Amino acid sequence: MKIAVVVDSTMDLSDELRSSVFVVPLKVELAGEVFKDGERNIEEILQTMKEKNIFAKTSQPSPIDFEVVYKQALENHDFVVSIHISEKLSGTIGSARIAAQKFENRIFIFDTNAATMVADEYVRKVLEMKDAFPEEIIGELRKLRNNMKLYLTVGNLEFLKRSGRLKGIEALIGSILKLRPVIEVHEGALRTKKITRGDRGPLRFMKEAIERAKGRIIVGHIMAPEKSRQLLDFAASLGKPVREVSVRSAALSVHLGPGSYGVAIFEDNSD
Repeated sequence: MKIAVVVDSTMDLSDELRSSVFVVPLKVELAGEVFKDGERNIEEILQTMKEKNIFAKTSQPSPIDFEVVYKQALENHDFVVSIHISEKLSGTIGSARIAAQKFENRIFIFDTNAATMVADEYVRKVLEMKDAFPEEIIGELRKLRNNMKLYLTVGNLEFLKRSGRLKGIEALIGSILKLRPVIEVHEGALRTKKITRGDRGPLRFMKEAIERAKGRIIVGHIMAPEKSRQLLDFAASLGKPVREVSVRSAALSVHLGPGSYGVAIFEDNSD
């Protein structure tokens, strides 16, 4: 039995896994131009936004976009496990479900209840179980999801405000008082876990989360390599299993902004 893995472009992966999946890109609109996520460099996009004082818009793939990729994947595979951004953050998975109806139970869709670097753990699990039935694989992915925590922070609250996920007054207060939120992805939605003062607050919170962790750790960032390196080095100093995933998705980056970083923890509850 051959299993193909399909992800959307918000599902950032480590270098070793990127070539093992099929990708359905979201779309980004900037200054009147629409392009596929991944076609343009994140730094270039964010620089254009800064220079022109504009914000990009994003849109989900269409069912046709998924149908094309599913057909391609099924040419040499028996089934597809399709792994995606939370339904509460994007309509992407809705398009996937519509497309999947045309393939007679050969597409198995999984909602990560999150986005970006968490995909690395799910894709890794699918590839490890390549000889299992799809239903069994989905069951294991759900176990991983039940034991997953994802924390992130942003370098500039304005990006979240413009995306509609932060009220204007909250962004204003944050910019005046230099407050920094620790954001938790909880049951697929963003919520404020803690408000800290200054840049060191979120970093301290994430280090404490790493220290408590009893499982695998993934660190990611958007143009914040120093913060990412501090978290990686801290985890390594404690002997924790940790790896880094570069966030390449423009569709995510235009909502979170430069200076954002985060940590995903997959707790091992096998005991």
